[in-house]
Amino acid sequence: MIKTSINLYSADLLPQKQRLTLSRLVQVLVLLVVVSIGFYGFALWQQSELQTLQQQANNKKTQLNAEKKQLEAQIAARKPNTALADQVELEEQRLALKQRLKDELSQRKNLISQGYSPLLTDLAAVADANVWLSHISIEQQDNAPQRIQFEGFGRTPQSIPLWIDKLKNTVTLKGYAFSAMTMDRGDTQPLMFKLTSKPSDMEPSQ
Repeated sequence: MIKTSINLYSADLLPQKQRLTLSRLVQVLVLLVVVSIGFYGFALWQQSELQTLQQQANNKKTQLNAEKKQLEAQIAARKPNTALADQVELEEQRLALKQRLKDELSQRKNLISQGYSPLLTDLAAVADANVWLSHISIEQQDNAPQRIQFEGFGRTPQSIPLWIDKLKNTVTLKGYAFSAMTMDRGDTQPLMFKLTSKPSDMEPSQ
């Protein structure tokens, strides 16, 4: 077969094939519009959610302010219970008095302890088999004995004055005046006596 046509155009002379066509450009633009619409819609949704949360917060704040005002009004309207306040004040006064009494008793205990200790030492030093004591009472003032009272028994009438003379020479009772009262309980029974000693500058007891 005889070839009757000759192709005088080479491949280089043919028009190049375009990659970006109108249809592709339209597709890209449509995709961009869709994505933009999607972002815009998401932003609108977030803004709506934030507005909802803010509105809820404002409503909560308004409710709390109303409750606060109501509580403040209740507190302002509430008056103290007079009877209860008086009772509290009375109990506080009682507590203060009890504390003062406790301190005073503690102080007296110390004073008595200080007064008895040297006195008992002196009494032991002048112990007499013919005289025995049944009771000792001490009245103190300004940390010093003011009046001391002895009660006891003597074997004979002479034993009591002799024992008193011994007491006058002790350190504790030096400078004290003595007055004694005895009671005869029978020939075969001991004599009961009560002896009161006080500083000699004090007035004698009636």
